[in-house]
Amino acid sequence: MSGPERYIAESAIFGDTNLVDWTITPAMRAVAARAKDAEDARRLLEMLGLIEARPVSDSPAVVVCQSPCVKCGKPGRKPSQSLEKWPGTVILKGRGMCAPCYTAVLNAEREARDVVA
Repeated sequence: MSGPERYIAESAIFGDTNLVDWTITPAMRAVAARAKDAEDARRLLEMLGLIEARPVSDSPAVVVCQSPCVKCGKPGRKPSQSLEKWPGTVILKGRGMCAPCYTAVLNAEREARDVVA
């Protein structure tokens, strides 16, 4: 190869991040201008090899909760928070416990009080 093909073959290697900044920066700007959203831009830049790909994990998403139920350990949320925002959580009713645990503790306390009286 002796013409422009040689330069294209040498400099246009897909995913080549060893290119000079004056080549990479316009490519990143073009991707950013044409992307529909931030995730689309990230995918395009990853495909071009201009940014590091995020590690892919097969594990389910971790539910971040305020605090778990102190008795059963289920992830909990405040009564004012919606289930859609906090999937997989239970409402903490009282004393840091979910409703079934709190009800069981109250019933046990009531029975113990009735036995003494």
